[in-house]
Amino acid sequence: MKLTNQQIQYISDYIASQDIKWYELQVELTDHMISSMEEFWTNDPELTFHQVKQYAEDKFGRNGFKAIEKERTKILRKEHRNCHVKLIKEYFKLPKILLSVLAVFMVYKSSFYFDDSVVFIRVLFGILLGFSVFSIINWYRFRKINGKRFLSLETAYIMNNSTLSISFYSIFLIKSWKDSVGDSYEFIIFFCSLWVLGILVQITGRHLTNKVVTDIKRQYQLS
Repeated sequence: MKLTNQQIQYISDYIASQDIKWYELQVELTDHMISSMEEFWTNDPELTFHQVKQYAEDKFGRNGFKAIEKERTKILRKEHRNCHVKLIKEYFKLPKILLSVLAVFMVYKSSFYFDDSVVFIRVLFGILLGFSVFSIINWYRFRKINGKRFLSLETAYIMNNSTLSISFYSIFLIKSWKDSVGDSYEFIIFFCSLWVLGILVQITGRHLTNKVVTDIKRQYQLS
């Protein structure tokens, strides 16, 4: 027995009311619920709508919707992390590694304009921190597509925030690190390399989120 459009809308609204705020999960869980309900109803047409709804919901188990959301979040984070790492690794292979080495060299050369290496490194990572904050602002502004929120987009944006901790640690702990290891060109090159890596994280993270947005719009036919 097939559910009517009104009943399908009721199930969709019910799923959303269970604190499932991600559109793709709402669609998926609604489809699963409808299929399960229609199966129960076909096997026993005497059941009422609310009875088959309860039976279908019982199949998910206690807190089943949130458990599925939690599991999907773990899967997406792993997928996005692997994809992000793969994009970054491309800059350590020919020919892009030449650009990475050149970037480190140019950043290192700019340190000659500073008398104090601590000030130089704090300026560098202050810039990186600015990029990180800009990414967070973008996440807040564009986390919805046509008024809908997507778990895949949320987890992709989170990957861009990894440079925040790098920036904070470098800015606030650089003085103590310098006192421990001394002021040498190796010390400066290390932080120049770390800064370039942070920039690569930002660039590839932006590419990843743009791809996720494109895939979402294509899959759900959104503009």
